[in-house]
Amino acid sequence: MSIVATRSSLRTVIALLAAAAAILAATGVVQIEAFQQPSSLKYGLTIAAPLIALLACTMEHPLRLITGLTIVAAPFVGATASLASTRVSVLVPLLIAGAGLAIISAPAGAGRLSSVGVAGVLAFPLLLLPLAIGSSNHSFIVTLGLLLAVAWLVSQTAQEPGGMKAVLVAVAMSAALQSAIAIWEVRTGHQLNLYGANGNTQLSAANYVFYYGKTLRPFGSFNNPIALGDVLAIFLPLICALGLTARARSHRIVLLATALLAGAGIALALSRAGWIGALGGLTATVLLLPRGLRRRVTPVLLGGAALIVVVALVVAGPAVRGRFASIANPTAVHGVSAAQQGPALGDQDLLQYWHVAIDDAFLGHPIAGIGIDNLGDYLRDRVARSGAGISAGDAQYLSANSTYFQILAEGGLFALALFLLLFRGLYRDLREGLRAFPILGAGLAGGVVALLICWTTDYTIQNEPVAACMAILLGAVAAAGRSGSRIRRAPVG
Repeated sequence: MSIVATRSSLRTVIALLAAAAAILAATGVVQIEAFQQPSSLKYGLTIAAPLIALLACTMEHPLRLITGLTIVAAPFVGATASLASTRVSVLVPLLIAGAGLAIISAPAGAGRLSSVGVAGVLAFPLLLLPLAIGSSNHSFIVTLGLLLAVAWLVSQTAQEPGGMKAVLVAVAMSAALQSAIAIWEVRTGHQLNLYGANGNTQLSAANYVFYYGKTLRPFGSFNNPIALGDVLAIFLPLICALGLTARARSHRIVLLATALLAGAGIALALSRAGWIGALGGLTATVLLLPRGLRRRVTPVLLGGAALIVVVALVVAGPAVRGRFASIANPTAVHGVSAAQQGPALGDQDLLQYWHVAIDDAFLGHPIAGIGIDNLGDYLRDRVARSGAGISAGDAQYLSANSTYFQILAEGGLFALALFLLLFRGLYRDLREGLRAFPILGAGLAGGVVALLICWTTDYTIQNEPVAACMAILLGAVAAAGRSGSRIRRAPVG
């Protein structure tokens, strides 16, 4: 029996089983048996899951459907359910299904690693010693594993013919959903709760992470506004580049509206790193576009940016102006508004965190660092103001507020080697990708610039939803690198 016939038979069997499972789930039996605490959402998921499998069996490119759903669901990875007494994330079944489809469909070029892929493969070996001396690194291992799994799945999908655009369409949908949730949070003052509650009013207005003065900082389905700002900043150049490749006018309008919506989400999150990252990413995208297109695009982007600023000023004017003013002098506590004093004190702490992370942790333990997930206690013991009143258990929430400094402090020269491999891989794959996708490649480069900027003052990648979203960009860059490499090596004529 041929491979094609075998795959067709397998699809038929899976489709029949999925149809039977959907019928059974509709009776409510599956929900009762699978979950300890049934709910309407879980009931809907038990029906939707087999229907998605059934739909995938009827599609020519089922991997795109599963990967697209994974991308949209990535920000919700923290949502779990008790399945047979085990906590399972919503992303787990999608990743399992996607891995199976990727292996069965065997996308072209899957045998050779991209430059970014090499860094991914070496991530765990290089961090083995820092992990071994770490005191509590289970969360880090899970997060890194999730990042690699999502990046691999996205790269496999994006290497299919037309797969890159399918991935970026899902990115646009994810950004639109997160921005819509953020706007809803600002308007209602409620926190999104997937478990049935009307909202969460326990966030303290005194906590500048969630409030700036009396202005709520939305965070979508993430755990803080900075994470939302980082992810939307990374996605925005991809959406803009996708819009530039759309042929239908209606598609361009929809993608332009999506980009404006994402920009509004970034603005309302009041994340300075997100603002700077988005600006840097869009600038890099424009500079890498073909010259003729660059001239036509620049006025449109400037007009869109102006519109976003106007909307943000109307919705949260004083807060936006205060946050923007703090960029020039972030640690000033005198002569500023009461709303700015809390963030300014936090920025003063940040400088101390950086000093301890580099001078004490990295330079004091240069080979393997102080161990993965050990920096929280290190900071608690050495930063006086932040250490006051913080218990040993709460020290896990302290970080260097910089992805670079955090990983270097905890991983030493092994982490530095991993960073160098990643930077080399990003450069080489983006260079190849620009040959394969001149416009989309420019968007991917813009996304990478935004990512590297956000990593400077944030350590949001430690959160699983953020890691999963950043993995989408890394996987797309890896796929672009592989595609560009194949085009360059293809025989002429």
